[in-house]
Amino acid sequence: MAFLNPNHRGLAYGDGYMQAAGNCGQFVKLVGNDLFAVNTDSTAKSFGVLIGNYVAGDMPGIFCMGGVYETDVYEGTIVANDDLKVSTNGKLTSGVTATDLVVARAISMSGGTLKFRLLI
Repeated sequence: MAFLNPNHRGLAYGDGYMQAAGNCGQFVKLVGNDLFAVNTDSTAKSFGVLIGNYVAGDMPGIFCMGGVYETDVYEGTIVANDDLKVSTNGKLTSGVTATDLVVARAISMSGGTLKFRLLI
């Protein structure tokens, strides 16, 4: 089961609505006035990371404005100090290129759990 644990949380935003479904640990972007969608484009600005699972029309909880978190929601191989971007599935991944926006930095990987610092 996907999890996102705040070790030292930043701001938690709890207003607006989901345009479509999104899951815990996926990154979202603004797509309208207080309207959010899962961000699947590493070159688009992310607003934050979903605290839980939400369906279209739900008011989501979103961590934004920094903090340190642990999660099992990521893709690929990540090592400490990697800059992280959003994957095509809205999850954290490494392999940042010149056009990608960095949303987090890896602190550690242990037993399938990624600890990261949120940069947005």
